[in-house]
Amino acid sequence: MKEQKKYIWFDLGYTLLHLKRDVSFQQILQEMGVSLSADEIEKAFHITDKLFMREYPGVLGKKTGYAMPLYLGNMMYLLGVETDICPLFESWKRELKNPLDVWVPYDFVKEELRKLSDGGFRLGVISNWDSSARPILDLHGLTHFFDDIIISSEVGVEKPGVEIFERAFSQASVAPDECLYIGDNYYDDGIGCTKVGMDFVIINPYGTLGVEELKDCSVLPDICHLGKFL
Repeated sequence: MKEQKKYIWFDLGYTLLHLKRDVSFQQILQEMGVSLSADEIEKAFHITDKLFMREYPGVLGKKTGYAMPLYLGNMMYLLGVETDICPLFESWKRELKNPLDVWVPYDFVKEELRKLSDGGFRLGVISNWDSSARPILDLHGLTHFFDDIIISSEVGVEKPGVEIFERAFSQASVAPDECLYIGDNYYDDGIGCTKVGMDFVIINPYGTLGVEELKDCSVLPDICHLGKFL
């Protein structure tokens, strides 16, 4: 990443936003007679996320019922819990019903975006997301940080396809080598960026856990550590 970057693009889920999932899932399990720590649960979520990103590309962005039973089955296997997935799935589906209630920014996001903006960088979003993306950004006071917001459900194309990135470059009037992309899913974000010649960084809060197969890309715990790339 030798070129001076002018534009920083962000993914949304698990880059800027996260689900309030560890404690709520813990409560669901407690009601089923299973006692586990929130940390154990969040780590199982993380490993399952990464497994699905690698082995089932695109599935995590589908409607909740599409593959969630399989997802939860893997979660329970990792946690060592033998239980009926059907009631667990129904409880979790109700918990996720309203995206505006369950997606929140990380505590540090506003401050980090403000620093980057004050530092002269233009900021944008390229995300595979449904129609809730802009309402979530508005609700949490994030929209004004971004010069351009490209959402797959609005433009009809998804990462890792080159079309969504090319649309972003065109709208922002920037070249790929002037940009840096920050995302958590190598198989959407990293592969897509590689196709269009844009540098990227993968966010992974657990070091290499769940992404042990990644050898030739930069991995950071969160966006607070971007400084050395800029």
